[in-house]
Amino acid sequence: MGFFKKIFGKSAPETAPIEKDKVPVYPMIKDARWQGISLAVHLPFVKLGDNLDLAIVFPQDAGDRFEYITPHDLQIEAIKNNFEKWQSNIDEYPYEIEISEQLNRRVIFASGSDHSSEKILSSAFLAEACRVLNTDKLIISAPRRRCLMITSYYENFQMLETFFHLHFIAYREDDYGNEVITEMVFVSDNNKVQYAVPLGFRINMYEKDGQRKLVYSTMDDLFDENGQINFQNIIERNKIPVSYP
Repeated sequence: MGFFKKIFGKSAPETAPIEKDKVPVYPMIKDARWQGISLAVHLPFVKLGDNLDLAIVFPQDAGDRFEYITPHDLQIEAIKNNFEKWQSNIDEYPYEIEISEQLNRRVIFASGSDHSSEKILSSAFLAEACRVLNTDKLIISAPRRRCLMITSYYENFQMLETFFHLHFIAYREDDYGNEVITEMVFVSDNNKVQYAVPLGFRINMYEKDGQRKLVYSTMDDLFDENGQINFQNIIERNKIPVSYP
């Protein structure tokens, strides 16, 4: 099996090629260290300093795998025309918002489908998330493929601590079974993702003497005199503008 086939996940024996001018094209947020990035059409999404950290690539469903749009594909007019529908495709991609009763209806999920995480690239979806949460600003967790969790930027310490704890669980636990995307969270308004945020801490849970306790891993002094953390200050200090067409 050649290098190109290894990168793009083709199985052996060969499977029938898809009709690239007909199969819908969707955006996919991908770690820029993915070894196939140089072979696929991609857009920059998040840069850390001078280095690309997250990119948007463009897969098509080939049944048991994805095939990715390549620069060569875009030289074919019919494929190029199909490719240019990617934004409307993600806008129209079906989703179901689940409101968490356990979290006082202040956290929502829209997970479970191949392109669930990329719904954050749809302004209509962001507007609906803002409406459900009665806010104009969102914190978004998309740590793995098919995973999406959202809350309001303005939530209190206890709610955001729980939100970030769930975010780190999803990021760390391979039992989720989906490809890792990022440990960062995103911030958006009701129209567009504006920032990616490296949080600069992690949260773990330990149990001692029958009591569970959340413990932070960080070099920073996060807590104020009341034993709480101003997560909004951390976000504003660490946020990075995203690149998005």
